[in-house]
Amino acid sequence: MTQNAILFIPDISGFTEFVHHTDISHSRHIVSELLELLIDTNTIGLELAEIEGDALFMYKLDDKVDVFALEKQIEAMYLAFHTHIKRYEYQRICHCGACSSAYNLKIKFVVHYGEIEFIEVKDSKKPYGSHVIQIHRLLKNDVPLKEYAIFTESVRVVDEGNKLIAEYDFGNITFTYNPLSHLKEKLPEIEPIPNDVPKHKLFDETQLVKIPALELYEVISNFDYRLLWTKGVNKLEYDKNKVNRAGQKHKCLVNKNEEVEQTTVKKTVNKNQLVYGESTTNVPFTKRMNNYFILEETKEGYTKLRIEVFADFKPFGILMKWLIKKNIKKIISENIKKLVQLINSGFSTKK
Repeated sequence: MTQNAILFIPDISGFTEFVHHTDISHSRHIVSELLELLIDTNTIGLELAEIEGDALFMYKLDDKVDVFALEKQIEAMYLAFHTHIKRYEYQRICHCGACSSAYNLKIKFVVHYGEIEFIEVKDSKKPYGSHVIQIHRLLKNDVPLKEYAIFTESVRVVDEGNKLIAEYDFGNITFTYNPLSHLKEKLPEIEPIPNDVPKHKLFDETQLVKIPALELYEVISNFDYRLLWTKGVNKLEYDKNKVNRAGQKHKCLVNKNEEVEQTTVKKTVNKNQLVYGESTTNVPFTKRMNNYFILEETKEGYTKLRIEVFADFKPFGILMKWLIKKNIKKIISENIKKLVQLINSGFSTKK
């Protein structure tokens, strides 16, 4: 049985083809977050038919088209998309190709209206028919913009000023397109991530590691590798669907039953350096303790790794500074040794 339906596709673009494992993994996580965000910003009752790579295929059974509601839906998704990217640029700690170019991501929309049927495969029901083919073909077009919304003539009266006719093997489709870049004027202000460092330095040590800086940074900042070189941590709880970034929290189970919550932080370093940090308020006698890994590639294939630890103390906590420094030195020195051993064993993040 055929039914009338609004067909709706938001499509993300902007990532180039990456070959490094880190870039591919991080680009996948970034796009996944953005697609989830678009799904959560659905305000007009669209049904998700399929996640198609970097795009969503959505539909809504309806015998009429509310163009104003569709335009507001597109605006809401566009603003949510770019607000997230803007916030991610402040929060990101990774310098891989995917993370450092995420701010270049763009989004376009295609909206069509027509009769569809449904095809069922086991427990899955998907829209089917010529109009489903047409909206997908429209993703390839001659619109001279990177961000836009296409409306076919079945959705709205075609604006002659932005009218295009697309030629396909099944015939021609006439549509109009709306620019979207002006909507960025409505983006909210995003507060930068705090860059403050605790007052008292407890540890400062440098180690030369035979591995490129970006790869070492991935080993240190990616929680998937943390248990390979950190002693005393029995378990790590974190969101596996997100790339680690400033403000993100994770939990460590230490000494088998003690839970420590840490927050990813960063601080200002030289332009030729990378920095990764973590902050916790769980250390006795301290208000907070921050540890930073500062990486600087000295020559091809080698990285100078500097580890710094700072703390702010609770009242009378300063009296325990000597003991805390002693314990920190022991723990971190052991972890550095284990990290170097891991790298020297031939470990690589490239898969």
